[in-house]
Amino acid sequence: MRDDASTMQAMPHPMTMMNKAATLPDKLAGRETMLAARLEAVRKLKAATDPLYGALTADQKKTADEIILSPMGMMM
Repeated sequence: MRDDASTMQAMPHPMTMMNKAATLPDKLAGRETMLAARLEAVRKLKAATDPLYGALTADQKKTADEIILSPMGMMM
């Protein structure tokens, strides 16, 4: 998660990419880059989470589901 946060922080801010001077292809390329980085982050997180989640008890899974997947939890 720390690596992913660093990657996302290194990317230009989304509002910068929506600069009126940017062309449509530039904006789409920027969006594609952001989405690809986010997809990679989700894949890494899933790979790390699956074994851990599988080892949890039913109560622990319920708690994890409520905390992590809640509107106030991770933004997925």
